[in-house]
Amino acid sequence: MADILFWPPFPTRECLHDQLFRSVWHFLPFLTKFDRLIFPYAGEDYMLLDLDQVLNIPKVFLGKDYDPAIADYAPRFQGKVKLAQYTNALPPELTANLRGVVVWYAGSAELNAVPNDLAARTGCEICWADPQLVQQETLGLIKFALGLSLKDEIDRLLSNSVYLFFEHLKRWKGRPMSVFGNGPTLQQVVDKKFDPGPTLRAVCNSTIADAKAVAHLKPEIAFAGDPVQHGGASLYAGKFRADLVKALTDDPNLVFMTQLGFVPYFKAAAPPPLHTRIIGVGNNREPNFNIDLTEKFYSSATANIFTMLVLPVAFTISKQVDIYGCDGQEFAKATQPWSHANESDYMGKMAVTHRLHPAFWQRNFAEELTSYYGDMEDIVTAAEKKGIRVRNITPSYVPALARRFVPNV
Repeated sequence: MADILFWPPFPTRECLHDQLFRSVWHFLPFLTKFDRLIFPYAGEDYMLLDLDQVLNIPKVFLGKDYDPAIADYAPRFQGKVKLAQYTNALPPELTANLRGVVVWYAGSAELNAVPNDLAARTGCEICWADPQLVQQETLGLIKFALGLSLKDEIDRLLSNSVYLFFEHLKRWKGRPMSVFGNGPTLQQVVDKKFDPGPTLRAVCNSTIADAKAVAHLKPEIAFAGDPVQHGGASLYAGKFRADLVKALTDDPNLVFMTQLGFVPYFKAAAPPPLHTRIIGVGNNREPNFNIDLTEKFYSSATANIFTMLVLPVAFTISKQVDIYGCDGQEFAKATQPWSHANESDYMGKMAVTHRLHPAFWQRNFAEELTSYYGDMEDIVTAAEKKGIRVRNITPSYVPALARRFVPNV
């Protein structure tokens, strides 16, 4: 084991507390994989700081935009954090046993020279995790934290998911499927009480928090895999995890599927009896979509939950897949996030992720839309070449789905 240094030195206690509480979440599943999180502090009030007190009574210090469960996890970090006064240089003892440097502020070339030098001298890893400047700071932290595990531990994580998938596949295989995106037309399906028939139902993302939708659709599989909205430290992500745990508790047939690296986080947020219904799928950046997870247990890395997980799993299970609620968007409106079912409630909760992860939302939505449309065309075409029948049941701007529109709702 080794230490993890946060850089640059923190100028204020607000900055320090922000990174401390983010770290409680990001490193929670891997507490035994490092010795210390080292926080150098350059503020004039150093003598007034007491991180043990912060960890003992975290609710006093935790901001309203954070997952409130972080306050329950924080006491576990007693003895795992070190506050170090910083004047002009890092004391040698703080860099003698480094595994990595988490750069929480990346806006200074002069300051960033330090972690680059440390990496060159010690071989430690640099994790760029500035929420103001690094779009994928949360994903970077998740990958960094997962990388603290040994290879055989990650292999066991994968093999467990493979085993669980095949166990659940015994009751899924061969059934026709209905898969539901959470676009605005999902609301019509729920409000009109449309019956998808005797199919295996799968929902994704925030739908699991919609009690009315869950009660009507009765899903047996739920999908999610966004690092910020589902795997992050925000109030929104925490609410998603709490709603997911409730759904899994209420329905013993419900299975949750996500990216492999997120599994330790969802297990950390769920009681052990639910762990056999949490499955992670690895992903690779390959030119062709894998639509049979029984042959290779990974999916193609894309930026959309449907093309990354929902459809690869659905096409593995079934020869008949009906798609609902994948509305897409007009290109003229592709300057903002897509619309969703329960829009006012959804976006109200989402606002906290914009405050906690501002760089994540500095995105080219038109480019993402183009990529999604192309990916949907490729994966549906690949499925049809294998004899899988794909129908789109609700109106959609996605070209591949619009051409396969069979209006029933």
